[in-house]
Amino acid sequence: MSGGIGGRLLATLCIAASAALVLPAGTAEAKPKQTLSEAKAKLTKLNSQADQQDNVYNKAKSQWQAADKRLKALNASVKQQRQSWADLRVRVAQMAASAYKSGSNDADIPTLVSAKDPQAVLDQMSAFAQVSKNRSTELTQFLNVAQLLQRQESQAKQAATDLAQKKNAALVQKKNIEKTIAQQKALIKKLGPAAGTGSGDDSGPMPSNCGGGYTGSATGKARTVLVWAYSKCGTPYLYGGNGPRYDCSGFTMKAYAEAGVSIPRVVPDQYNATSRVSRANLSPGDLVFFDNLGHVGIYVGGGKFIHSPHTGSYVKIDSLSNPWYSSHYVGAGAL
Repeated sequence: MSGGIGGRLLATLCIAASAALVLPAGTAEAKPKQTLSEAKAKLTKLNSQADQQDNVYNKAKSQWQAADKRLKALNASVKQQRQSWADLRVRVAQMAASAYKSGSNDADIPTLVSAKDPQAVLDQMSAFAQVSKNRSTELTQFLNVAQLLQRQESQAKQAATDLAQKKNAALVQKKNIEKTIAQQKALIKKLGPAAGTGSGDDSGPMPSNCGGGYTGSATGKARTVLVWAYSKCGTPYLYGGNGPRYDCSGFTMKAYAEAGVSIPRVVPDQYNATSRVSRANLSPGDLVFFDNLGHVGIYVGGGKFIHSPHTGSYVKIDSLSNPWYSSHYVGAGAL
């Protein structure tokens, strides 16, 4: 009897072992593949993140460019003031030589003008104050230029430091965006045609989307804006792009510039630079804003707008009734 039990137990163990051999290793721990809807949701989230990072990058870049412009202006002014300093120093030196030869009370001027830099002159200000009482305006001018030069050189040094900081901030943001863009591209490649259209379900290009150019009722500057915008339909998106490829705010800025209207570079600033318009009162040429001021487009009429959407997409027309854009709509602005 015990032998029968032992035989049945052995047979049971063999069957279990055989089943284990047939089952693929790790089946119980395999993670479910990402569904299409989950992948599309992730792509939409990445698009939104890229929009926000694009704004930060463009803001940092504009600050960097402004700091660079200020530094160049300061350096130019310092160069001019240093030349004035040198010219006045020659004239004051001539006065000093004359005073020394005549043995006048101004014989201490040589010591003053022997200074090689503005700060050394300023350190002897009290002596200058004394001799300035008895000499021509050259001494006063000399002192004033020394003060101005010393101040501007200090400002230029600070501006150079600010420029380096702003440049570094812009580059850091650029790297952050590039990382996000790489994620987007990898996801788009993985999903292929099934990716649909990313943020707002729209991935171009769609040659017929713009209908061969703007033929709407807009007039004046608004028409100029829209004619140019339609001419760029199908142009691939580029983060930080100001042309010939564009990001969303680079596209709107350039479109308005075509009509002689200057607007800021980044989406939040474009929003603040425009007057609020209700959705019911939108006019062709107005700006429409989305996603917590992460995205912007140009209203074309009929509930539609033209924009440069996101990485992997193109300049195209979309509808305000699109579920994503409708749910992420912030408002509109007119100049």
